[in-house]
Amino acid sequence: MINFAELRTTAPDIAGPIAARLERSVLGMLGTIRRDGSPRVSPIEVAFHDGRLFVGMMPGSTKFHDVERDPRISMVTALADKDDLAGEGKLFGIADRVTDVDLAARVLKQHAEDGGFDPESVAGSPMYEILVSGAAWQVVDGDAFVTRSWSEPGGVRLRRRDGAMGDVVEA
Repeated sequence: MINFAELRTTAPDIAGPIAARLERSVLGMLGTIRRDGSPRVSPIEVAFHDGRLFVGMMPGSTKFHDVERDPRISMVTALADKDDLAGEGKLFGIADRVTDVDLAARVLKQHAEDGGFDPESVAGSPMYEILVSGAAWQVVDGDAFVTRSWSEPGGVRLRRRDGAMGDVVEA
């Protein structure tokens, strides 16, 4: 697993647009695993600090219980609607609980300043760093779907699918 800052170095053509999308919206869709093994998807605010990606959770929330039980996650960048063709990012990995109290305070302070809220209102909430084992950035180019992806074992790949029913071709 690598942190998001390392993903920016390893796969900048993937991490850059994902970061831009998340920084603009400050929102991601977080996929977690329920107790029964089924998926749960929840919106979540994101924060970048020193190039690393963090999320906070309300104590006792269902997604908090999910990641405490099983830290595996996926995250998708938010889209405005079906006509939003600016690109979609996906991250796969784990939500790693931040135990460094000073780091958590710095991230929370910066996020509160950027978001215009009182950090004391959420002080002590659990915070997690998103560590990445895989990532993808997909855009629509005319009638083609172009996907750049990175994974720990496979490195960076570029694939193209012409039309919804076309074959996927390595580029």
